[in-house]
Amino acid sequence: MRLLHTSDWHIGVNHYRLDRTQDHAYVFGQLKDIAIDEKVDVILNTGDLFDAPYPSVETLRFAWTILEELASVAPVVVLCGNHDGAKLFELMGTILKNRLPIHFVDPNTLRQRREKSVLQFPTSAGEIIKIGAIPFIKSATYIKDYFETDVERATVEYADEVGALEHVVGEWLNSGYDPGRDVRVFAAHLLVDGAEVSGSEYKLYVERDFVTRPQRIPVADYVAFGHIHKPQKIAGLDHGRYAGSPIPIDFGEKEDSKLAFLVTGRPGYALDIHERKLDIGRRLVEIRGDLDSIKAQRDRYAGAVAKVYVELDAPIPELETQVREILENTEVCAVFGQYRRAQGEMVTVSDHTGREPSLSELFEAYMQEVGTVGDPARVSRYFAELLARVDHGNGAESRFAEIEEAAR
Repeated sequence: MRLLHTSDWHIGVNHYRLDRTQDHAYVFGQLKDIAIDEKVDVILNTGDLFDAPYPSVETLRFAWTILEELASVAPVVVLCGNHDGAKLFELMGTILKNRLPIHFVDPNTLRQRREKSVLQFPTSAGEIIKIGAIPFIKSATYIKDYFETDVERATVEYADEVGALEHVVGEWLNSGYDPGRDVRVFAAHLLVDGAEVSGSEYKLYVERDFVTRPQRIPVADYVAFGHIHKPQKIAGLDHGRYAGSPIPIDFGEKEDSKLAFLVTGRPGYALDIHERKLDIGRRLVEIRGDLDSIKAQRDRYAGAVAKVYVELDAPIPELETQVREILENTEVCAVFGQYRRAQGEMVTVSDHTGREPSLSELFEAYMQEVGTVGDPARVSRYFAELLARVDHGNGAESRFAEIEEAAR
């Protein structure tokens, strides 16, 4: 059997309104080539297909095209991640049902299928690849509501409830297991305790409140995870991997190598996990210095996507225009002026108005200006959760009182 594991595409992501479709198209061509050359039986994407729950029409069209191209090579399985819209996944699954071999796994479809939720894919050699999958789960109470667990409390520890769900899916996956025929794959979009984050993941969902423990992961021949953007082995599991994102999603990933994993082997034997390095095309760089030093080193940054920090003694008119002229062979997504205060610290000021500050950034700036009696990190976390619930249409109103109380 031959399985290709990829993850966290984040189609639609941009930097200061710089569209990354070009970079995605470049790396998706490589994924398709790997799938063709290796004659894979299944292509598994472990979540965050999109960067936002409500992608634009152009983003949807692009993603649809990529999925169709990959599905022409082998069946495709896509888990719903924390950036994806569960309702959108339901809709896409309904539209594609019985038309293309593309399978979307969201919380509702998982609940409806129950023990039938394990997807099965026969190979040309007569094997069966069984995939038991868990999409991103927002909260412990969400699990309780959807999967009718036996917990009576209104809220429970997230790790315990996710562990209970992993146990259930693991039972489904191992039910009727034939070691001479079946290859078991457990897939999930979750944070495993001990994972190394890149810094570009959504902060709210990489805190310990949303962790699952390695020992709760079900017995399987390969464990495929998404959510963390740095490719890595899952702590304590030689047969478990985070595939990571195929391109640097943000500048926090600018030093990361990008991979896909090719998993091969026979039922009843340890599987081989092969790294397939991906060429990201345009690299992300941060350029710092005064105008003269940036000009002297501009050839180093040709073809890259850059954030530029210019050291200044005083404001310069049309700074961004000058920087773009100097770096004519570099895709400049943002320019910042850095001024030194009398105390010695550097103050960074954006010279580019093309990107509006996010609500989280504005809220952080507000708290720095007026202060808060409560723990700033806790208040920021509540605010981020509120935004996430607004994005997903999930009971944002109930959080206002808690945020107001935490801010006092």
